[in-house]
Amino acid sequence: MTKAIIALCIFISYLPFSYAQGLSENELKAAFLYRFSQFSKWPPPPPDKLSFCVVGNHELYKAVLALFDTQNIQNSSEVIELPSNEQAQLCDILFLSQQNRQQTQYWLAELEHQPILVVADTSEGFRQGAMIGLIADANNLSFRINLTDAKRRGLNFSAHLLKLASEVR
Repeated sequence: MTKAIIALCIFISYLPFSYAQGLSENELKAAFLYRFSQFSKWPPPPPDKLSFCVVGNHELYKAVLALFDTQNIQNSSEVIELPSNEQAQLCDILFLSQQNRQQTQYWLAELEHQPILVVADTSEGFRQGAMIGLIADANNLSFRINLTDAKRRGLNFSAHLLKLASEVR
């Protein structure tokens, strides 16, 4: 719990003070996604413009768009809401929201060897192959990292991010 609070403070400290006041769960998830991108390293050549893709959560998609607008980072990043996995390879970061086991397998099968940072918001999605599990419970939002799978796909995370994770495997 203490790690989650510290992580939240570090992540939120990079947001403008007026924005950090009274964040919804989706706004908080958007902030985490953005911070994950800053603490991640893609294999060479690194992407010129990061593509953030959201599946299954229109409100999160809108929250990421709003965050990018507030932070003036539209030129270095784009946000895409995906209805199917046909365009998933366009993503650098893919957020799978509350997918069931079969849906998660559908998305992950396409991306098994791609250097795409997959973030899921369920424990099941994390166990199935998402590199980061961003899990909300009654009291907090924490994240878990599958470093083995990330390295297999050519992705690396900073030591700071790994220290803040509630679990690293």
